[in-house]
Formats: sequence, C-alpha cells, structure tokens
Amino acid sequence: MREVKRSALVALPPRRLFALINDIESYPQFLPWCSHARVLSRTEREIVATIGVHRGPLHGEFTTRNELDPDHRVTMRLIKGPFTMLEGEWRITPAGEGSMVELALRFQFKHTLSAMLFEQKFAETIGSLVDAFVVRSRAMQPAAGLASP
Repeated sequence: MREVKRSALVALPPRRLFALINDIESYPQFLPWCSHARVLSRTEREIVATIGVHRGPLHGEFTTRNELDPDHRVTMRLIKGPFTMLEGEWRITPAGEGSMVELALRFQFKHTLSAMLFEQKFAETIGSLVDAFVVRSRAMQPAAGLASP
C-alpha cells in the first residue's frame, strides 16, 4: 500500500475551495493528466464520479464515492478501478482569510505487475493534485490592486 500526503495554504475561503474541489467536471481543464471526468450522481452529501488518468504509460480510469462534509471535508472511497484499495480525504481548515488544504490518499494496485510499473507514477500524479488546485485557486481570486472606475 502506498500513501500520499500533501498540504498547502490557499488564498480562498473554505466555501470556495470546497466548491473548487467538487467541480469535478472541470478537472480536465486544469489537470494535464486528467483525460476525462464524469459525475455519475450528485447530492448535497455525496458525489459518485469517474476520473480518467493519462500520464505517460499510466492510463485508465477509476470511480469513487465521495462523501461530503460541506466546506470541511471530502472522503473518497473506491467503487471500481485498477486498485484493491483507494481511499482518501481532502480536509479544509480556515486559515486567516484563506484555507489550509490537506490531501491524504492511500492506494494499492490489484496486480503486482501494475504496482511495479505504475505505483510511483500514480503517487506523483496524486501528489501534483494539491499544486494544481493552488494554481487553479489563484485564477479564481480577484485581481489585487485594481481600482474599479
């Protein structure tokens, strides 16, 4: 089993950061390795979605059930994919005028050969998620220092 943990300070309030994390349909626009993203069902407390991954020799898709604790947490559990286990959590904590975002994800590929070939690349891919969300959040911030007419 492999575990990836990342965190960052983001200049968005928790509500906006939570919305960004759950805007799954937009992932292909700012995650270069995300080939497609489909929301299969969505309620106030749960999202079921499929994410396509294409990064070098790593390609495939997985589906997760994401339990939502609005503005605070997203807990992910595997429904299907090339893993025996994939579970994770996005945690959002207020930090001044922004937020601290933390991602912890554990996974294990079903097949030993897949693990040997793709485990490191998938860990790097997941690790890049927090950085990508920080960059995306900057695009959502109003421009500083511009006076309105």
